[in-house]
Amino acid sequence: MTRTATTSLAEQRRASLDDILDALGAPALVEVLEARQELLRFGGSRITYQHAEQTVLLRARLVRDGRAAWATLGTTDLDAVRTLRQQTEDALRFLPRPPADEALLPDGAEGPVATTPSAFASTECAGPVERARLFVRARDRFPQGTSLGGSATHAVVRHAVASTAGLRRAETRTRAVLQVVASLGERSSYGRIVHRDHGALADEVDGLLERIEAGLQPLPTRHLEPGPYPTVLGPQAVDTLLATLGYGAFGARQVLGGASVFSDRQGQRVACEDLTLWDDGADPAGLPTAFDTEGSPKRRVALIDRGHVAGMVHDRASARAAGTCSTGHAVPPGWRFGAGPAPSHLVVEPGRLSDDDLLHSLGQGLFVQRVDYVRVVQPRITLVTGTTRDATLWVDGGRLAARVPQFRFTLRLDHLLASVRAVGTRRERGELVFLESIVAPALLVEAFPFGALTA
Repeated sequence: MTRTATTSLAEQRRASLDDILDALGAPALVEVLEARQELLRFGGSRITYQHAEQTVLLRARLVRDGRAAWATLGTTDLDAVRTLRQQTEDALRFLPRPPADEALLPDGAEGPVATTPSAFASTECAGPVERARLFVRARDRFPQGTSLGGSATHAVVRHAVASTAGLRRAETRTRAVLQVVASLGERSSYGRIVHRDHGALADEVDGLLERIEAGLQPLPTRHLEPGPYPTVLGPQAVDTLLATLGYGAFGARQVLGGASVFSDRQGQRVACEDLTLWDDGADPAGLPTAFDTEGSPKRRVALIDRGHVAGMVHDRASARAAGTCSTGHAVPPGWRFGAGPAPSHLVVEPGRLSDDDLLHSLGQGLFVQRVDYVRVVQPRITLVTGTTRDATLWVDGGRLAARVPQFRFTLRLDHLLASVRAVGTRRERGELVFLESIVAPALLVEAFPFGALTA
């Protein structure tokens, strides 16, 4: 059923944030994330699972006598917060004092946050009926014998950051996702759409299903010899590969510390002039977000400008070291993907060629719909390994001509970037566990390594 929107918990919590800070004592910073996620999963063209969960996470940074430490709770109960304070203060006595400026807390002096809408009632009010309708639209689109798997998800996150130094930030973010894997005999094809607004997502479903259907067309199988082939990488493949490059190569800590492949290449050309990449939490093409885990406003940062390395993202610590301002790219303390800062909202500027024009420009080579199981082997040189997934096809004469078995690849992402020949006009929005959103088109690259078959 469709639910009725309620008053934002972030709005309800504004007064209680002061109570939490009072319980923690000064100086302190507190971050509260309250999330609700509801999921419908389907397989074999039938609904198989429905799930709903609500979580609360409180992160607190306490500073005492120049020493600072983070602590976390799964509740905002004030008695639990007071216990956390006592335990953290006991531990702080044994920690060394860091440089004085590392104990400073944000006060909101970095300026206002962007006002791009990040929450939509259509998503917040969506219930099981709306998720079931998405599934039925997908199921009814394909011919008999097609097996569908995937999921439909709606999520709401209330995010608030406050400090005893005067910082106050609060935002509600919604997210709607539909992903579909269609299988017909030995063929499979994949599509995914993600949006803050369920209504806008619903408007994009027909286009998604059309693209999935195109990947299912009956074609003969072609076997290739291992080696590099010119390739059109579909938007979902580009999303994963560029996101992996972004999180390992554009953080200020890596760049300034010599651990990024671009550490000594600022201003140098690394791709064709048609490729421009930036990070911007306020860009409505992505999943807008106003501030980071430190409460710093997210700012637009040029990363690659017309093929040239143009910049890096900062958190408060890296910005202090570089004598500049935070760009709003802090990561949570103890983040499992490493210390930040890190890109969060990557956007690739649209190119000049339609999907069909990219295939015609390719002439003969591979089309890769998406990639999976991408793992970083050597971060400094962006060496990764992964597999193709679902519709991996052979292009001949600018047309899809055969299916190619899925295969494993190993490559350097900076080399892949340098081999881009053309950029598509149509972009797709994606997300990864280490990146809130990425918006990218298909890319035509000179060489993509066909390796060992995965099955």
